[in-house]
Amino acid sequence: MNERIARPHKGRLRRRAPKRPQVSIPDLGTTIAWIRDDLGLTQNQAAATVNFSAVHLGRFERGESKPPPDTLEKIISGYRLDKAMASHLRELAGPAIMLAPPDALRSYVRAEKSLKLNLQRFQARATPAAFIDPFWNLLAHNDLFTRAFPGIEDIGSMSLWMLSEQSKTVVVDPECEGSLMVATLKSALGRHRNSAQAKELVSTLAPINDARRLWAASVKVTRGRDSQCPLHAYDANHRLVSYQLSLTDGMLAHHVRLLTATPEEYSGPEID
Repeated sequence: MNERIARPHKGRLRRRAPKRPQVSIPDLGTTIAWIRDDLGLTQNQAAATVNFSAVHLGRFERGESKPPPDTLEKIISGYRLDKAMASHLRELAGPAIMLAPPDALRSYVRAEKSLKLNLQRFQARATPAAFIDPFWNLLAHNDLFTRAFPGIEDIGSMSLWMLSEQSKTVVVDPECEGSLMVATLKSALGRHRNSAQAKELVSTLAPINDARRLWAASVKVTRGRDSQCPLHAYDANHRLVSYQLSLTDGMLAHHVRLLTATPEEYSGPEID
């Protein structure tokens, strides 16, 4: 994205807005700067809002120092950040949570007979289901899951599938779903930034045009999916369907999640 230069005012140029971050593992300073820019505030204006000096704010944004916990809370309060972004900043300020290696997670899921049985139960209920890690990499799934999201088995990741050309033949609103997935990944990357999966994900996303565009378009992060926001798609018979996506956490120290896509009557936008 090109830098935006403000129009001259009283013979001077205003500051250049910082470049939007490329696909990368989030860090605290860059994220704080991006939030401020998204709010349309200069450092001086922002400093007045959070009630400390612009000099200190600049150091935080450049990563030269880390805001103490009470100062970080002033930023969160002063910028009126939502719960997801507040949690994101606190996680970036704290130690990263390490994930077990992908192969270890897959071995764990496939060795647990109860988890395999769980997938079969959802299959019997006509519900696509899969076990995923926090980056939405597939660890195991039932047959209905690959039927609902064709091509996903080859890609091996729900997040990468959602940003692929394949998804555009299935998902009714790929732009909206891609934006939501990017916001979800930013949050996960902040929590698990030192994990092997984080580095691999960023390396894979960086060459994808849609991933770069959606990444730079919004600072937003999210930790879950609103139950009032189903995924609208075409099923295997090219009939419109809405899936209620649900995530169950808590297996293997939150490294493994159960993702279900319960089909229901289509409730999305009208299709010509």
